[in-house]
Amino acid sequence: MDTVPNLDATVSILQKQIISSKSPEEKASFENKLGEEMQARELIRDSILQIAEKATDSPEQAQRVQKSESTGYMRRTYKEVVEYYREKCFNWHESKYVTALKHLHVFANLCEEEIPVERIKSAIDEVSVTLKERKLEDPYLVD
Repeated sequence: MDTVPNLDATVSILQKQIISSKSPEEKASFENKLGEEMQARELIRDSILQIAEKATDSPEQAQRVQKSESTGYMRRTYKEVVEYYREKCFNWHESKYVTALKHLHVFANLCEEEIPVERIKSAIDEVSVTLKERKLEDPYLVD
């Protein structure tokens, strides 16, 4: 039995199901599900990167908020912006978007950098519009 982080369990399970599938149809189905999972992860990661770039004053600051660990999780502003992100972009209460939780430290770091909440929300709004446009252009993107 392999041990994997909770947020990576879905990928691990799908990979094992692909390997152990009994028919080409079953294998294709699991491969499709894995592709959707990876696509969702990429969209989430891209959205966080874009928000960090739009909300910060420089590429260096954007890199810093993406990389460093934070202690700002208890701030009221953090709770406000993560809830806003969940509502506008990816609801991590849905299993296909649970990996968004892995990136929430960026919001804590933005708050620690004392970036105004309205500026962060504005960046989230811009990114959410882009996500909706991508969905309209490609109906096979995850909802």
